[in-house]
Amino acid sequence: MSVSALAESDRERYKLLDSTPYPVQLAQSVADKLLKDPTESGGLYFAHRDYCGMGLYVHEGKFMLGTVNDGRGPFPLVATFDDREEFVRWLASQSDQSMALYGEAFDNQTITKNRLMWYLQENYDPAWNSYCLYLRGEK
Repeated sequence: MSVSALAESDRERYKLLDSTPYPVQLAQSVADKLLKDPTESGGLYFAHRDYCGMGLYVHEGKFMLGTVNDGRGPFPLVATFDDREEFVRWLASQSDQSMALYGEAFDNQTITKNRLMWYLQENYDPAWNSYCLYLRGEK
């Protein structure tokens, strides 16, 4: 999705999103955790009914950004990366603002810095309720 395709109200919201690229160390840590469990359940995703936004996975040796539905993904694929270095370069060039353009709708359950940080927590759980508790500081 492109910024020019957004409705005026969404363009205004887009401008307010953080455009700071994700730190390289954060991207490296996410890549390392994805590699530890290269399965569908080992990725970063939301798990609930219907459209669950975007998820990050390692599948068949490749890093993938894809759509998640009913807690299952990453299909359809949006982007694939052949190796860790390529993925880290890409993720470290992204921001909450740029990631808001991926998915079926603008800024709907997209990858954010908060989600990346949540994924790295020892008690990470893809359930929406767990993520909400994390954001509120209760988990």
